[in-house]
Amino acid sequence: MVNSFQPFRYNSIEDLNSELNKLEIQLPISGEVEVLKEKVQVNNRIIQNRLAIQPMEGFDADLDGTPTDLTFRRYLRYAEGGAGLIWFEATAITKESRSNNHQLLLSEANVDSFRNLVSKTKEQCNTTLKKLGFKKECMVVLQLNHSGRYSTKEGEKYPIRVFEFKELDDALKVNQKVGKIITDTELKLLEDIWIKKVLLAKEAGFDAVDIKACHGYLISELLAARTRSDSIYGGESLENRSRFLVNIFSKLKKKVNSSDNFILTTRFGAYDGNPFPLGFGVSSSFDDEMPIPDLSEPLEIIRKLYALGLRLINITAGNPHFIPQITRPFDIPVKGGEKSTEHPLLGVKRLIDLCHQLKQNLPEDLVIIGSGYSYLRQFAGYLAAGAIKESFADLCGFGRMAIANPNFPKQIFQNGIIDKKQSCIACSKCSQLMREGKNMGCAIRDPLYKGTT
Repeated sequence: MVNSFQPFRYNSIEDLNSELNKLEIQLPISGEVEVLKEKVQVNNRIIQNRLAIQPMEGFDADLDGTPTDLTFRRYLRYAEGGAGLIWFEATAITKESRSNNHQLLLSEANVDSFRNLVSKTKEQCNTTLKKLGFKKECMVVLQLNHSGRYSTKEGEKYPIRVFEFKELDDALKVNQKVGKIITDTELKLLEDIWIKKVLLAKEAGFDAVDIKACHGYLISELLAARTRSDSIYGGESLENRSRFLVNIFSKLKKKVNSSDNFILTTRFGAYDGNPFPLGFGVSSSFDDEMPIPDLSEPLEIIRKLYALGLRLINITAGNPHFIPQITRPFDIPVKGGEKSTEHPLLGVKRLIDLCHQLKQNLPEDLVIIGSGYSYLRQFAGYLAAGAIKESFADLCGFGRMAIANPNFPKQIFQNGIIDKKQSCIACSKCSQLMREGKNMGCAIRDPLYKGTT
């Protein structure tokens, strides 16, 4: 199998298929994009089509975490696009858990501003969906997060670690003497804070709340905490390492009335790519210097959450701060970042396959959102259609594509293909803006952000 890096160079679907054959990669490619118009049911809610907007932080909130005009602009642009589900970005549960001074932070003081954002987003969503021939409204999900190792204090990095990981600290250029290891007592308190913020999100009008468990943030790191000793939240025991996430779902099950039709979900990192024993969803064996996925623990945790009412899950992988090509296959790295030696199509295949393997081994009524579609640019709709048609996923989530081209769903529904001239080109400039702590947007396609990198 060819494994050297090659940038995107496909002018036709035939060019893409030729490269896939050369690499011996099988991806579910289909031109039957009508399948993306199908509805899907989660509990008693109907998602109007199979396309979803993935969460990516805009870092454009006020200092108190309140959405600004820029925040409203982003979500109204998404709503104009016609996706059936909009997954709102990582929103901090406390001031101390923010990764940036301008990250969204939900509080009792600004819940009305969030309610206004939800209301206007849904209103625009309804208008767009109706024009496209769909009924009812889109679903909106709020992602609640603690940044953990990526937290800041007074604008400076202040890692709140679950365990020591020197190689990661070195890669992030963080002094190991800066920050702290979070205690069990602090984690117990955070469980209840998370509960309060979920109920506040419900009050703000969100249809669902995501307990974020991916990309190296607090819960994601807890799942990999084999080296955390003398802790009920760590060690060899998976029960301990998953305790925090399971406890939140368990407590919420008692707090949320099922008749309210409010959905609890999680964006779940099924494979972080870190070496065993510091990684999650990984085996001790390697393939081309990458740990081979082992989904036995992810499956066990998801089944526990299913027993607690989980019926919607968003699957992802990797850590965008460390080996970012696992999370977002790219052509160009962020400024100062390392070029990938892996062919981006192998990264796409990994994300698609992880979701497929999980779907094959989980209950049929657990609706699964897949990731990894944006890299295929104008052909991304064909991969999404194939994934739905062949049951690799139930919905297909787009992050970078939505930032570059929020109208991509409308283009697929109306024209059968995404506009090449508006597509994401995997240049990492949006990630670079996030890395630099600036307002995030597409520096290539969005006039508001051109020249910002």
